[in-house]
Amino acid sequence: MKIRSFVLSLGTLLTLPVSAMAAMTPMMTFELANVSGQAYVVQFGGMEKTVPDLTQRNVPVVSDKARAAQSSYPGLTNLARQGVVTGANTALVAGKTAISASVATVPGVGTLIAPVVLMLPTPKISFQ
Repeated sequence: MKIRSFVLSLGTLLTLPVSAMAAMTPMMTFELANVSGQAYVVQFGGMEKTVPDLTQRNVPVVSDKARAAQSSYPGLTNLARQGVVTGANTALVAGKTAISASVATVPGVGTLIAPVVLMLPTPKISFQ
């Protein structure tokens, strides 16, 4: 009896994804541009990494409080997120400038390496 129950459960699990995917339709690039979620996106040149927001993570105490704050004060949490994004982008630009200035002071090779550091792409953070 246990084997029959296992086979039935396994068969059900194998057929569920097919029925769930039946309603999915492909989206064009311009349609995907309007899709947003709860994540920070870090871009460095052509590379892109998504970091989930605290409300999307499963950290027991912090995530619950973040979700409660999100539902109680949505405008304030959006303002805080934009402040984090603006502050991080400003700090990244200032850090890149400081690194290139400090590299320029290295005797002999600083004047050659500093322009290369300035040509590197600056990391950019956004919230989508």
